[in-house]
Amino acid sequence: MSERVITRVLTMEDEAGLALLLQKRLVRMGYAVESACNGEEGLALMEKRSYDVVLLDYHMPVMGGMEVLRRLAERGPLPAIIMLTGEGRVETAVEALKLGASDYIVKDTETKYFDLLPVIIEQVLAKQRLVQEQQRTIEALHESEERYRSLVELSPDGIILHSGGKLLFANPTAARYLGAAQPEDLTGMNVLDFVHPDFREAAAERIRLLENQADCAPWIEEKLVRLDTRELEVEIAAAPSLYQGKPAVQEIFRDIKERKLAARRLEHMAMYDGLTDLPNRMLFFDRLRHTFAVARRNKHTFALLFIDLDGFKQINDTWGHDVGDLLLKETAARLLGTVRDSDTVARMGGDEFTVILTRVQMPHDPGIVSGKIIAALSRPFLLRGVECNVSASIGISWYPGDGGDLEDLLRKADEAMYRVKENGKCGFRFFSEPASQEGGK
Repeated sequence: MSERVITRVLTMEDEAGLALLLQKRLVRMGYAVESACNGEEGLALMEKRSYDVVLLDYHMPVMGGMEVLRRLAERGPLPAIIMLTGEGRVETAVEALKLGASDYIVKDTETKYFDLLPVIIEQVLAKQRLVQEQQRTIEALHESEERYRSLVELSPDGIILHSGGKLLFANPTAARYLGAAQPEDLTGMNVLDFVHPDFREAAAERIRLLENQADCAPWIEEKLVRLDTRELEVEIAAAPSLYQGKPAVQEIFRDIKERKLAARRLEHMAMYDGLTDLPNRMLFFDRLRHTFAVARRNKHTFALLFIDLDGFKQINDTWGHDVGDLLLKETAARLLGTVRDSDTVARMGGDEFTVILTRVQMPHDPGIVSGKIIAALSRPFLLRGVECNVSASIGISWYPGDGGDLEDLLRKADEAMYRVKENGKCGFRFFSEPASQEGGK
């Protein structure tokens, strides 16, 4: 019986507490883990021993994650590297992947990404193994035609061979992906007819270079069009080949729909509250920055509402967290019902919510919306047979009257909300009155 191969993992994380939690979690899952507190220490460890996977933090003192990637790329073949970033920016992920990272994951403040790490680790290791196996498959073409054909036909990936733009061979998986009943049905067809128009020019240039025996084309994402005109998102790699002594191109591709869905789920988890599905603090501040920039450029007015539920703690303590969670979810639904689609409702945490009212036309509009919110939340909540009653205390700040930066607007809306609390709760108040507007109860 063969011994189980233990995956060796190196983590580069400058936050000691987070690094320790990460190491303990991975060790419990059966990984052999070593940790480095910065990029330089991590590179030194990698000179002494090899690792299967490197978990690389984007922000580190001394040497950041991107510089570590550059240094490793200069040394030669990279291990599987997963970039950990707290920013959730597409540009960061793209830059990391271009430098050689195998994948990336967005860190959230509640460390939910810990649960996703084993899945991502196994995915990148599987992908690395698959690439190595496919490279061996290509080499086998020169050694044994029959052995190569058997491997190709059993491959879970689509494999095609074409020359002069015409398909010469397709394995069963490629036929299935492209909507053909049999692989032979594809023979003689123009390979570019299966490439989506948006990608056709780049695909044609790639084929031209490969037919001139250029280096292998790395894995890229592309969109194909099946025989039934349905679109198919794939990851595709290509290599120069020979067919009957003439230059040809071999391409390997796989459906990435599930991976795309997983990426969207990760992005959603990073930007949305797990309970209410409202934008979380990160997305709220992103939306607020965007609203602020537009308002300043176009000289618009917008308002910020800071909402705290009155009586929520008593309900939570009396009926338990399950009822409390249901109350928060129903509160989110009612808040969404009181604002426009162009406005943003976010959960800041606990029983605190915020609303960004974009392009306020009249000074009294935030007060009108606040009144609607108070009325909506003052209606009884029937939750698992329990009638619950809460109210809302709302503080309002507005741009440009309450300051020229985001922190001022949020702080002043929060202060206005606490003034409502001090004066009996269940009402709204402006931090400073726009025009002749008065606060309400």
